[in-house]
Amino acid sequence: MSNRKLRRRFLLIFIWFCFSVLAVLFAYYFIFSSYVRQNTRESMAVTEDRLLSELSHEFMRLRVAAESIAANTFVQNFLTESNVSAYYEKAGTVSEIINRTIFPHMSGDHISTITAGGVSYLFTGGISSAGIRTVYERILKTYAGATLYFVVELDGTDYFCLISPVFADGFSTPQPVGYVVALSYLARARRHLTDPDALMGIDTAIIADDVVLLSSNYELEGQSASEMERLYGSVILERFADSNLFASVMITNNALFFGERLLFIITLVVFAVLTVAFASLHRVLSAKMVSPMLERADDMRMGLLRTQIDAHFTINTIACIAGLARQGKNEKIIIAAENLSKMLTNRHSSNDEVNVYDQMEDIERYIEIMNVRSDDKFEVELDVDEALMNYRMHGRVLQPLVENALTHGVGSKTGDCLLDVTGRLEDGNIIFQISDNGAGIMPAQLQALQEMLDSADEWDYDDYRLKGVAMVNIQKRIRAQYGKQYGLTLAGNPKGGLTVTVSLPAIRDDRELIT
Repeated sequence: MSNRKLRRRFLLIFIWFCFSVLAVLFAYYFIFSSYVRQNTRESMAVTEDRLLSELSHEFMRLRVAAESIAANTFVQNFLTESNVSAYYEKAGTVSEIINRTIFPHMSGDHISTITAGGVSYLFTGGISSAGIRTVYERILKTYAGATLYFVVELDGTDYFCLISPVFADGFSTPQPVGYVVALSYLARARRHLTDPDALMGIDTAIIADDVVLLSSNYELEGQSASEMERLYGSVILERFADSNLFASVMITNNALFFGERLLFIITLVVFAVLTVAFASLHRVLSAKMVSPMLERADDMRMGLLRTQIDAHFTINTIACIAGLARQGKNEKIIIAAENLSKMLTNRHSSNDEVNVYDQMEDIERYIEIMNVRSDDKFEVELDVDEALMNYRMHGRVLQPLVENALTHGVGSKTGDCLLDVTGRLEDGNIIFQISDNGAGIMPAQLQALQEMLDSADEWDYDDYRLKGVAMVNIQKRIRAQYGKQYGLTLAGNPKGGLTVTVSLPAIRDDRELIT
C-alpha cells in the first residue's frame, strides 16, 4: 500500500475516532446537563417549600392567638364599651386574657386592639400612636371581612401584621366592632432564610411591594425585586398566604451552570487525554511498524529506480563502445570504458550521501561518455565553488538532471549544444544550477511541471513512475531526506532553454578526502 493511501486511511480513522468520541461526550454531556438542571430545580423547589413552611409556622401562631383573643366575650364587650371608666376597667381584664393567650410563645410581639371608630389600646409592645394609626388606615383601605395579612413599616421597623376582626356577640349579620392587631418583627424570619442543606449558590429572600425586605444575601436588601432577574440565573417567587409578602428562592449563574461547566472541562480533559493517547499509539506504531515498512518499501523502490537508471545508462554506453570498436576507434573506447568503470564503481560503493567532489567527478565522466557517444557534440561549463568540496550531498541528484538536460534539452540540436553547471554556498545552503540552451518548454507546461514538483510529497512511487527518471522522484528524495524547504525550482531562460535550480542544506563532510 502506498504512503499516501496509508496517510489517508489513518486520517479517516482519526476523523472517525474524533467524531465517535465527540458524539459520546455530547450524549453524556446532554444527559448529565439535564440531570444537573433537574436536580437544581428540585433543590430550589425544596428550599422554597421549606421557606414557606417555616414562614407559615412563624406567623400561624399570630393568627391562632389573634383569633382566640377576638373570639373572647370580654374582648368583644371591651371594644363595644362606651363608658370611659368602664372601658379602662375592662382593659385590665382583657390584658390578663391576652397575656395568658400569648404566653410564652409570643413574648416580644405587639398586641393591640382598635375599635371600629379607630380607638386603639396597646396591650404589649411599644408601637407609637402614629404607627397604630397607620395600621388602622391600612385596615380601612384593604379589609374585606376576613383575617388580613400584610407587611408594614412602623417606626422604622418592618413588621408582619395580622388583623383579626372582632364581632359583637349575637349579631345576625355581624359587622366588626373592632380588630385585634398582632405585630411580629419581620427580622425574626431571617433565621429561616439559610438552609444548610441547600445547594451552594442558592439565596433566599422575603419581598413585599417589590422591595427585598430580608435576604440571605444582605446586598439585596432594600433593592427592587426586579433586580434579582438580572443578578441570578433562575428565580422562584411565591406569595405567602393572602398577604403582600412573597418568598423567593434564587440561584446564581455560577451555581446553575457549575455542573455543566465542570462537565465541559472534564469533557475537554478526557478528549485531550484520548487524543494524546491515540497520537502516542500512532507514533509508536509508526515508529515500530509503519515507518520501517515504508522505509524498506521506499528503499526497494529507489533501489529498483537506481538499477533501472544504471542499467539504461550502462546498456547504452556498452552499445556505444561496441560501435566504436567496429569503427576501430580504440582511444575513445578506452575513455568510455574507463569512465563507465569508475562511475559504476562509485555508485555501487557509495552511500546515499556523497562528497560534492565525487558528484562533480561523476558528472565529468558522464559528459565524457556522452561526448564519446555523440562525437563531442556537447560543450559543458562547470563552475563550482571550491569551498563545496568540503561538503556532502545526496547522491544521484545532479547526474540525472545533467542527463535530462543533455538528452531532452539540447539532444535534438545538431550544434551549439551548451550546458552550464554552477554551484555555490548561499545563506547556509548549497545551490546548484543546471542551465541549457535548448528549445525549452512552454510557460503553461513549465508552470504545470513546477506545481507537480511542489506537490511531490503527495506523490507515491507507483508502478508507472518506475519506467523512467522523473524530476518528481528527485524532488521527493531530496524532501524526504532534508525537508520541504529544499528541492528543485524551474525557470525558463530568456534566450531559450531551461534552468533547474537545486537547493540543498550545507552539510560539512568531516571525512578526509583522497584526491
